[in-house]
Amino acid sequence: MNLDKRDRLVLFTLLGVAILFSILFYLDLNRKIGIGDREVVGTIFFKNNIVQRKFEDEVIWEKLENNSPLTNKDTIRSEAFSDALIRLKDGTEINIDENSMFNLDLTGEEPNLEFTQGSLEVKKDDSKPNQLKITSSGSEINVDSGNVKIEKSKERELSLFVEKGKTTVKHQDGKSVAVEEGKKAEFKKTGIEIKKIPVVLLAPTSQKLFFTDPDDVSVNFKWKQEPGYGDPNIEISRSPNFQMTFINEKVEGTGSSFRLKEGTFYWRIKVKNKQGTDFEFSETNKFFVTKLESFQGESPEPGTVFPFVQTFPLVTLTWTKLTTANSYQLVLSNSPKLTNPIKQLETSANQISYDDLKEGTYYWKVVAKSSFPDTKDRESQVLSFTIKKQNTIPAPKWLRPANGSEISSDEIKQNQAILIWDGNAELKSYQLKIASDSKMKNIVFSEETVSNFLVPNWNQMGKGNFYVTLIGKSKEGKETEISSILSFTVVDKKKKPEPEEEVNENKQEPKLEMMSPNGTIVQMKGKSSLDFQWKVTGTTPDRYDLVLYQHTADKKTAIYKITTKESKHNLKDLGILDEGAFSWDLSVYKDSNLLLSRKGSFILALDQFKSLKPTDIEFISPKRLYKEKR
Repeated sequence: MNLDKRDRLVLFTLLGVAILFSILFYLDLNRKIGIGDREVVGTIFFKNNIVQRKFEDEVIWEKLENNSPLTNKDTIRSEAFSDALIRLKDGTEINIDENSMFNLDLTGEEPNLEFTQGSLEVKKDDSKPNQLKITSSGSEINVDSGNVKIEKSKERELSLFVEKGKTTVKHQDGKSVAVEEGKKAEFKKTGIEIKKIPVVLLAPTSQKLFFTDPDDVSVNFKWKQEPGYGDPNIEISRSPNFQMTFINEKVEGTGSSFRLKEGTFYWRIKVKNKQGTDFEFSETNKFFVTKLESFQGESPEPGTVFPFVQTFPLVTLTWTKLTTANSYQLVLSNSPKLTNPIKQLETSANQISYDDLKEGTYYWKVVAKSSFPDTKDRESQVLSFTIKKQNTIPAPKWLRPANGSEISSDEIKQNQAILIWDGNAELKSYQLKIASDSKMKNIVFSEETVSNFLVPNWNQMGKGNFYVTLIGKSKEGKETEISSILSFTVVDKKKKPEPEEEVNENKQEPKLEMMSPNGTIVQMKGKSSLDFQWKVTGTTPDRYDLVLYQHTADKKTAIYKITTKESKHNLKDLGILDEGAFSWDLSVYKDSNLLLSRKGSFILALDQFKSLKPTDIEFISPKRLYKEKR
């Protein structure tokens, strides 16, 4: 069929409109939704997997990060094998199990939680006068104080267990009934049935954490059984609905023990009723078994000296991030016993920076606050560093490339051939010179820059051996001493590794290589994702934790976190990125233990970057950029 000119115009217009709206729909579906002026009512702390949030005026579900703020009228849902804790501003705590969903509305004097499915545990502070009203399918639960558990699945009606405190319930017919401590309420179509909980679970308590030693741990179970009930069976499962029960044993007395490996577990006691005709169940308690993670201060390393002349240096303290902690308390003192701390704060991040520390020796430690009840906080060792005033600013130190290394034509084409040095806040600019001889007489390239990196004109220099020196210049015009001479060779292709490098990986020490982006300028125009790639040898990790930081105004801010089992990751939410300097931390875990940790760094730019000279590029924060662990 032949189309005339007008028909073709209409067809192409419709196709263009369809493509435009498809793009807009995709962007809306993947955009990062900001909180804006919404009222923040609490915070969510992660323990396992994924929990999502949907704002009242949005239709898109957003994946929450650990320690995310929650706003009024949020709808929360959890995926399979998820577990999280919500702490409201009034002190109320809500533990969320997997496959659960509810809406939180704290408007007015009567807070309301609309429960849809799954299981929740609510702990309400006795000192708060207002009730927490929980509604579900027309039924109503009013929690005055104490601890209650709520369960609802497709197969079962709503069930309420009152462990502690005062609770009243109201059925669809409007009748109110008080549920005392130690009793349960089952919401049925015919009404509310109140029963005494036949078995009270004593240990392990809900949300209890156990550490393996080394691969498993003996867990002691204790309970109290009401008179008249018999034939107790203990059930231990990986799921709250006990579809995957792997221990189902008849027990004697009121206690038993089992050795368990790492995982999340649910347990309950099943007994025959007083008539001996049917089974009844206790409440369900959840507990965790995990390996003890290493916890320590990471940097600065013991004995590190931060020199300065006039401006106090930026000191960044970092420590291990624990999956079992919801916050960290940093203690900084000028006493080895940490008496009379000069800095003391609590944070959810695993680093903090100071630029106001005066000359002297400092001692510090971090206390990891456990997110699990009845679990001791963890303390790092006490580390020290020194801030020392000097008469002259030290010469700049080279960070990249390594001395004596090769730079290939491919690296130059891919903008990966960058000269990088350790920046200093007291220096206004740097004079870089490249020569073709080690005595620095035959200068082939010279440039002054205010940044702590530079991309030379490689085409002008050609191939061969080159030697580079740096001189820093302060704001007052004083020059530093000349840096050490850095040598490198520009080649078409790098030499292949010697055959002796090929050894059995199983016998190698574990190694982590940050492949990309690392030490490069990333051109983002036209790209739909920022692609991370790394390589691990000598081991088979369980998972990787990646944290992306943006560097601005003398600090770096974590803007993205992800856990993955692959050795690569594509960041598609480009709305969180901006031009400038970035770094990323990668942690490698094996059997839930931190095995390796490395840092990568890069510069993000659009295509117009190619038309700029290296001197047009300015780092806002040149103090600690490109400091890489090895």
